[in-house]
Amino acid sequence: MGTPVQTKTPLAIAITLTLAMGVAAPLHAAGQDVAATSALAADATDLDRIEVRAQLESQIRAVDLKRSSDAIEDAVSSDALGQYPDKNVAESLQRLPGVSVTRDQGEGRFVVVRGLDANLNSVSIDGIAVGTPEDSSRAAPLDVIPSDSTERLRVVKSPTPDMPGDAIGGAILVESASAFDRDGRSLRGKIEGSHQPLSGHTSPKAAINYSEVFADTFGVALGVNYQNRKFESDNTEVEYDGEDDATPGDVTTINLQHRKYEIERKRIGANLNFDWRPSEGSSYYLRTLYSRFDDAETRQRTIFNFEDADVVATGTDQFRLDDLPSDAIQKRMRYRTKEENTFAASLGGENRLTSAVVDYKVGYTKTEERVDDEMEARFELDADDLSGTLDQRSRLPRYTLSNNDWMDNTNFAYDRMILSPKRVDDNEHSAQVNVRFDADNASYKIGLLGRWRERDVDVNEVELRRGPAIDLDSWTTGAPEHRHGSLGQGMSSALMRRYWAANSGLYSARPQEAGANATTSLEEDYSASEDIFASYAMGTWDIGALRIIGGVRVENTQFSAVGNQVDVAEDERSFTVTPRVANRSYSNVLPGLHLRYDAADDWVLRASANKTVSRPSFGDISPRVGYSRGDEEVRLGNPELDPYESTNIDLSVEKYLGSTGIVSLGLFHKSIDGYIVETVRQNDPAYEGFDVTQAINGDKATVRGAEFNYQQQLAFLPPGLDGLLVGASGTWLDTDFDPGLADRQGDDFMLPRASKHVYSAHVGYEKYGLSTRIAAVYRSEYLDSIGTGRAFDIFVAPHTQLDFSLDYTFSPRVSLYFEAQNLLDKPLELYQGTRSRTLQLEEYGRTYAVGLKVSL
Repeated sequence: MGTPVQTKTPLAIAITLTLAMGVAAPLHAAGQDVAATSALAADATDLDRIEVRAQLESQIRAVDLKRSSDAIEDAVSSDALGQYPDKNVAESLQRLPGVSVTRDQGEGRFVVVRGLDANLNSVSIDGIAVGTPEDSSRAAPLDVIPSDSTERLRVVKSPTPDMPGDAIGGAILVESASAFDRDGRSLRGKIEGSHQPLSGHTSPKAAINYSEVFADTFGVALGVNYQNRKFESDNTEVEYDGEDDATPGDVTTINLQHRKYEIERKRIGANLNFDWRPSEGSSYYLRTLYSRFDDAETRQRTIFNFEDADVVATGTDQFRLDDLPSDAIQKRMRYRTKEENTFAASLGGENRLTSAVVDYKVGYTKTEERVDDEMEARFELDADDLSGTLDQRSRLPRYTLSNNDWMDNTNFAYDRMILSPKRVDDNEHSAQVNVRFDADNASYKIGLLGRWRERDVDVNEVELRRGPAIDLDSWTTGAPEHRHGSLGQGMSSALMRRYWAANSGLYSARPQEAGANATTSLEEDYSASEDIFASYAMGTWDIGALRIIGGVRVENTQFSAVGNQVDVAEDERSFTVTPRVANRSYSNVLPGLHLRYDAADDWVLRASANKTVSRPSFGDISPRVGYSRGDEEVRLGNPELDPYESTNIDLSVEKYLGSTGIVSLGLFHKSIDGYIVETVRQNDPAYEGFDVTQAINGDKATVRGAEFNYQQQLAFLPPGLDGLLVGASGTWLDTDFDPGLADRQGDDFMLPRASKHVYSAHVGYEKYGLSTRIAAVYRSEYLDSIGTGRAFDIFVAPHTQLDFSLDYTFSPRVSLYFEAQNLLDKPLELYQGTRSRTLQLEEYGRTYAVGLKVSL
């Protein structure tokens, strides 16, 4: 129970409430309705206690950020991050309208804005562009940044000319805390334990954030957080095949794999920020953010190659398996640790001069990935041949075999060891300056930006088949539990690593694998530099309630790279490697016009028309060539790829419901030229007799859509119910896309990774020291990859995420919380051609967490 508030004026109540909570964030930002804030504070005293209103406060901040923005954007504040059971930045962003995520092991990883590939987004930390540890893509994984390291997350969907133009999907802005975001000293901490019933593991998490302002001019903000999460997943993957012109339902299971993942995932985050404001017209800052993401993964899998049998149809989707050779059943054990580090630092300031305002910034970001120890041991069944049945009438194919020899590790013989180390380094330096001239009801702004980026990728894989036979029985453990079927006896990755540490020197590659090993260890390697020079001019004019922003941005890109041409002889026993160099320079002119009209009764109307770009993936433009003469295949990079260029139109209508609510509707249209697709062509004059795989600029892609968003505190309800907070959003997409495939003329395609429907909704309640929320996010199916025919297109099935959180405040300084994630126990599911052909089914189960928050 808190101490009763005895003051009578609403302003004094608000001040007392803020100081007693020990948090420095004000209850409203500049320009917000003071009466609404006073009503909020007064409501907190009706119960004769101090109330902590984290959900409402974060909603006020998000609404105010959207309302005051000149661009079309949505935001999440730091308090909202604490209200969701979110492990990382990607999962926090999925709550916003028009935003969804793709998942890795059940956790959000890549952010999808308005249905467009994450490759088409830009990501910045405190205004500095951040790279990616991915070896070929530009998509920045946001699961590497813990939510506790951030203060605000913003998604700008229609950038103004003073913002970088590489944002066809959207610009994702990650912002860490400033001490001036809070008043005076603030110290907050939390500890948490989470439990996953599927694995039986309980995992710790802790975070602490401190800030203080000295002499009203110098501020320090520090945050440190740690999480060590152990969990498991059950995965089954199926491969189907048939004639090239097969219908989606007319394909047969040729391979089935049961996979068991055991994962230990550590996140460490830290941010240290300094602010100095010596006078009203001058401010300076240093922002630093570091995150480390360690992922130790053990994967066991049992593989059934049914295509090696004589497959005889016995009915619709029913087959008899005759003469299945024993080596068609395999066991594999893989272990690897992946370390991804992200560091961002920016140093800058702002000075108000006699006739202008100048702001400037220099920045440095470093992202890296290290996989030094990936290894996989492979074994084949060495026993009598089998027979059996195969039934693919259910969600996953069912099978029976004539004996259970495959379940005993003593019956397996060593096949090979695969080593797959990888290293990625991505570094960028940047500098920018902006000058703004203010006039009566107008301002004019010009700016320069330079970015200097270096990437180095070293991807290796080698097969070692020469060496002593390994007795799999010596690595045997109990059979792992799996929801979809048995894997037989288990294998210990610890014993595998111990064996390899002692005996790795005894193993080598066979001569006939020299070419294949050269391909997997050299073809994907490249070093690249990319320099971007941008300038812009922009004007802002206020005509009554109308604000007009117009300008143009010009970005010049200079790219150079060194890759390898790997030419493997037909017998695969010899190869040649030739370095290849590529250089490219191009410029993009990006005009933009933005209108904002503040109508009466809290209505805001917006419209914008602009151009944005997204540069090709590094893996696509690296100057690589891979010849496989035995397979008559050629794989080519394409340094001549043009960037995607999009013409965008946005319209939105927003109605603000006091200081806590909003209802909005937005319409948007994107016409994307040169959409990049991977093609396979034959009869290329330069490579006669070869199948040539290469990414090319395809035809235009079109995206049309609508976004709806509503959120509000139901303060008008009777006492006891007036603590309800509700919200709902929806995104509807219609896309046209022609991949330019000669064999599929006339087929209609969704834009890859674009869901037609994305919905989210939440119901929260804050009263009597209780803050609770249930939140759901739904994403409809989407096209993942394009095959040679409709029967071979891969789709990701619809997915619904339902999460719950409850926070109870014992005093103004201490609260206890409970969180539950994936309450519906929904899996990740992929299918091939039709929903009845499940390609992958991966289940994670539910996760529960209990924690304690303290504010001093």
